[in-house]
Amino acid sequence: MRITFLSDNKTENSKCMAEWGLSILVESKGKKLLFDVGASGIFADNAESLGIDLAKVDAAAISHGHYDHTEGMERFCGLNCDAPIYIHKEAIGESYALDKNGEIEDVDYGIRWSGEFKKSVAPRLILTEGVTKINDNMTLVGNVPLLDEYPMTETFFRRSDDGWRADPMDHEQFLVVEEERGIYIISGCSHKGVMSIIYRVKELFAGKPIIAFIAGMHLYTLSGEKQREIVNAICGLGVEWVFPVHCTGMEAIIMFKENLGDRCVAASAGKSYEC
Repeated sequence: MRITFLSDNKTENSKCMAEWGLSILVESKGKKLLFDVGASGIFADNAESLGIDLAKVDAAAISHGHYDHTEGMERFCGLNCDAPIYIHKEAIGESYALDKNGEIEDVDYGIRWSGEFKKSVAPRLILTEGVTKINDNMTLVGNVPLLDEYPMTETFFRRSDDGWRADPMDHEQFLVVEEERGIYIISGCSHKGVMSIIYRVKELFAGKPIIAFIAGMHLYTLSGEKQREIVNAICGLGVEWVFPVHCTGMEAIIMFKENLGDRCVAASAGKSYEC
């Protein structure tokens, strides 16, 4: 399997740009899947700089309904006219966070597609819920149950007829790629919690070793003590490689490095890895 980071918060490649966003090209068993499309068209510019033809992508998948993973979709559709787009049925909508004073911000973090684009892309959307098989060895898993001891790292809100309601983030989904050696987990932000994701994988793919956990983990909002607890828990579950990206946070990345050494890969935009 090969993964190429087309968009991330950082880059070490002088030919590529960085942004607060994520986009990963996954290549496995002759199939190419684009996981998320970043916060702009930067993922496509970086792909061009790397000599990657996005017209040859077989399918795209959206991890959750936030702008920094979806805003490049119109650019992708302009480059690729055929690939189906897998997105959770509840992903499209507004999403708001709390500011430092505990008030709801006047900033929409949700999908910001125009009405015109929503209409044009609708025939290509495959609306998901729960477990969705993409092909023989790629599966999307959504509606992840929360673990009581590991709550969500941040609360988002959506409007309802009764006012604001907490977004349970059921529209978040992660990708599992099955290879001969074991399985690979790819997650966008892990708002439902990295431990919830890993335990769900162990339930659905029982007995299969986890070769790599490739994810934005949204740990930077937690206390150092809580980050250490989660990092130690992940490392204790026998995950062979960890690729902490996007919203993980530098403090947690250092903790992973301390635990795993070279088996923690701090990937960035423009980097490719054979796993």
